[in-house]
Amino acid sequence: MVEPPKGRSQMHSSIVREPTKPTLIPKPILPATLAFVAGFVDACSFLAFQGFFVAQATGSFVVAGSELLNPNDKYGLKVLAIPVFLVSGMLATFVVRLVARTDRLALTVMLGVEAVLLTVLAATWLFRASDGLNAEVALFGLAAMGVQSATARLLLTGYGSTNVMTTNTTQLSIDLADSILNRSLSLNLLPTFMIIAGFFIGVAVGAIVFQMIGLGGVVIPAAIVFLLVFVARDATQASRLA
Repeated sequence: MVEPPKGRSQMHSSIVREPTKPTLIPKPILPATLAFVAGFVDACSFLAFQGFFVAQATGSFVVAGSELLNPNDKYGLKVLAIPVFLVSGMLATFVVRLVARTDRLALTVMLGVEAVLLTVLAATWLFRASDGLNAEVALFGLAAMGVQSATARLLLTGYGSTNVMTTNTTQLSIDLADSILNRSLSLNLLPTFMIIAGFFIGVAVGAIVFQMIGLGGVVIPAAIVFLLVFVARDATQASRLA
């Protein structure tokens, strides 16, 4: 007896690994460390490329929109930042959904991709032209942060963004208010604070390092992410639901 052909929905479900429950639980130090990386990279890129944000798409929207009134030769690049961030997030999602067999493997792979992109960004400082740094190399930083943002969203369950501090600051204000009202600390208070603190410290350290050695200082967050590739197992624990 001939089996009927699979429908599109059946074929889709056999290809895509749709996560219905978290299979790993990241420890608070992991998102906090990634927030430090994002803050460091954002500070360096902001200083190197005259106000060009790479860690979050919001800044790119603001810069692209505001420069409509006073466009310059770098306007096209600043507009391109938005689709680069978007496509990077899509590619990260494809890897998580289609390629990696487990969430832990997906996390390891995406951290490796981010580390490589940051290393390339740092290396461009060594091979820059005599007349300065080509602004197009900032796209490597954008791609790295797009990958990190999507990876955190997909795999670091229970935590806020490691790139954008607006929602984290809002969540912190809610947690502080709830802690006062309930006369006990909210469970989310410490993890959220750690992410915000990590990002702020990353910005401060990144700015100091940039003043000392320039964009080549991005090799520091690149090395940190490479290290996370090897300690990802220790920085997460398997979910009881898995």
